[in-house]
Amino acid sequence: MDQSEIIRQLQAQNEQLRLENEFLKARICELEARLAQYENAHTPPSLRRGRNRKKDVTNKGKPGQKVGHKGVTRPSAIPDSQVEVTADRCPDCGAKLALPFRFESKIIEEIPEPQPVTVTEYKIAHYICPCCRKEVVASDPNCPHEGKFGNNVIAQATLMRYADRLPHRKIQDALKRMHGLVLSPAAIFDLTRRAGEAVRPEYDAILERIRGAPILYIDETGIHVQGEKHWIWAFTTPFETFFVIRKSRGTNVLIDVLTRKFKGIIVCDGWKPYARFTKRLQRCWAHLLRESKDLSEMFDEAAPLHEALKGLYESLNTSSECDPPPEVRINIWQSAREVLQHWIDREYLEVKVQKFIRKICNGFDYWFTFILNPGVEPTNNRAERALRPHVVLRKILGTLRNSKGTAIHELIITALTTWGQRGLDCLQMLTIRLAS
Repeated sequence: MDQSEIIRQLQAQNEQLRLENEFLKARICELEARLAQYENAHTPPSLRRGRNRKKDVTNKGKPGQKVGHKGVTRPSAIPDSQVEVTADRCPDCGAKLALPFRFESKIIEEIPEPQPVTVTEYKIAHYICPCCRKEVVASDPNCPHEGKFGNNVIAQATLMRYADRLPHRKIQDALKRMHGLVLSPAAIFDLTRRAGEAVRPEYDAILERIRGAPILYIDETGIHVQGEKHWIWAFTTPFETFFVIRKSRGTNVLIDVLTRKFKGIIVCDGWKPYARFTKRLQRCWAHLLRESKDLSEMFDEAAPLHEALKGLYESLNTSSECDPPPEVRINIWQSAREVLQHWIDREYLEVKVQKFIRKICNGFDYWFTFILNPGVEPTNNRAERALRPHVVLRKILGTLRNSKGTAIHELIITALTTWGQRGLDCLQMLTIRLAS
């Protein structure tokens, strides 16, 4: 084989290796992008696949309650009626029995058998006012303004949908099984529409109170409408929560919901639109510590940084628990900024750690707002908890079908969540709204 043939073969082999190399690089980029969905600081632990869970090998005790655990026994109910259980003859020999020598009490709680639907005909009187000559129509709170199904049907179907998270066909089966009521999925959807209209005044009132809240916790997560990505936003306080679904995840949603007149403090994650909307922010320390912990597991130089951030957070929480006076709070705030600046100024070699430090710098003015403002929480856990049930509901629903379904979703989950926060009975409250 001459030299030119060898060169030709080597060039062909080199070209083949180059193409394979490009293909493998592209494949690696694709797999890293997919893996990033499950291995980042903002991914819930339940979605972090492929990670080895550390097992506590030191605790080899028996499962169940530990020694010294105080048990809780359900209290006995007060009987509504009594039934004497007696016998005339012995089941073994057939001899006639005398009077019982003792009675054993056994209290049983039971639900009634499925109740059939009650059908009521309302004869609604119409009058002519003798003064203004206008037609006057009599009303009854138990007779809905629209449709032929009563308030209890509307309320139960709505709670099955949004509190029990049942699909329309499961609600259809449940109503038929319990009451013999036959409804189509479309009819059930229309019942939820009527419930949404009934709570609209409550929805508008919650919005007005949210706009005037001194401290507001906000978070957002994805949801699909007609198969397209939208965002469900939660605006929450200790006493109420307001939800909207928008196609945008930007500052325009904050302006639309809160208006430019909003003067309160927002507790949030590091998403940029919040800082564009207001400078009165408290960044979430839970997000910060999760990300620093992830980095400490990947890079040795990030381990001291994570421990320092964790120690700073714990010391600030301890200092805030005793509710120090304003002058002491200012000193704590200044000291905390100096400590954080010290760790920012250190030299870091890893690119990901440098990026994390830049993130801390960008939010430097927002990490210690809770020190100067009593009542502000250092994490956004309150808004995340408000969204959690609707993340589960999102998995069941898959996608909202249209703008009408989106509006119903906003109205009802806002009312139900707020009533739940206040410890109110959602069935009772919804029935009252339907009757008004």
